[in-house]
Amino acid sequence: MKVIRLFVLIIFCASCGKDKETLDAELYEKADKKLAEMERLIETADCGNLSDWQIDTVFRGLRIGYIYLPVGNAIKKKYYDLKSEYSSLLEQAIKLDQRPVLAVPIRFEPHFGIECVSGHPKVLLSSDFNLERTKALLSENIVSLETFYSSPRCSEVNRWIGLPIIKDCKLKYVLFLDDHSADTKAFRKLYEQHESLLKRLLQLNSNDFKCGNLILGQKETDCENNTPIIRDASN
Repeated sequence: MKVIRLFVLIIFCASCGKDKETLDAELYEKADKKLAEMERLIETADCGNLSDWQIDTVFRGLRIGYIYLPVGNAIKKKYYDLKSEYSSLLEQAIKLDQRPVLAVPIRFEPHFGIECVSGHPKVLLSSDFNLERTKALLSENIVSLETFYSSPRCSEVNRWIGLPIIKDCKLKYVLFLDDHSADTKAFRKLYEQHESLLKRLLQLNSNDFKCGNLILGQKETDCENNTPIIRDASN
């Protein structure tokens, strides 16, 4: 009799686990369908004035990370109603999901603003660019990084860092002030775009572009004539 009860208990527990797996899969599927509704809503909207559009960061789960979607005034209410339903479904699915997740921080892929593509707004990533545009944007990006700090001073010498960039397939360094200012946030965005554009260039032009592995670690700085300089930098 005890053996029968134990067997029944095992079957019951196994069915509970299976039900949880089935339920979280159903919730993930419902969340994906709700996300698809959000994307279709955006596709029905005209670009109009792109200044009326904002970029929304949408969480896709611990194994996927984030995506970006454009949100305009005309669809804002409907969009955020759908997003609220989507987020609720995703949150429920994650709570039931018993699969292990590696403790690796999710990194945001940099975006490059909103453009009108095929008559509809789209948040651009480096993967959207062809070779010509990637090179042009990378060239503009390097100029922005090199000229970002027009008059650096040594008042916070311990916070200045030399960060590596690739220019004309050569390793160079640019100054970066690591503090909590708005400038720091803006510089980090430029630098993340630099890394993303380099990666895209390597994908598009792997036969000619052989310097993608030149990115090394950061360098320390010294102070000379009240100006931070990058220590032992090869320019």
